[in-house]
Amino acid sequence: MRAEDTLQYMADFYPELFPTRKHALNQLFCVLGNGYEWINGELVDDDNEYEKRYKLRRPIKRAEFPNEESWYQQNKFYRDLYEGKEKKTPWEYDYEWYPLDKNYAKLYDYPDDIKPDWKKLLEECKALLIEDGIEV
Repeated sequence: MRAEDTLQYMADFYPELFPTRKHALNQLFCVLGNGYEWINGELVDDDNEYEKRYKLRRPIKRAEFPNEESWYQQNKFYRDLYEGKEKKTPWEYDYEWYPLDKNYAKLYDYPDDIKPDWKKLLEECKALLIEDGIEV
């Protein structure tokens, strides 16, 4: 499946788990044991029966996460509200990157034949990590 189509699948079917692109990219490229494997230059969840049946009528240019803006607003609200206090932000509005493992994370362990759309997403994930102060 094309890279953006995979993100759209995640946004459409699991909006509570992946309210933003950042959440989805974290799952795909940083989380160990995420169920995805590199097959023919694409990350594929080969065990997911629903994903196998999912097909967009037309490929999309960029996945849409309908709740992304409100999630970031809520995240900022709770961070400002509880600044300097013990961690009290509700879990659904808290965010932390999965700890990177340079030996196993798909961010580093990708094939030579990676498709260009997947390489673009991988580079986007790296840029977001760096933006958040995480060494890549």
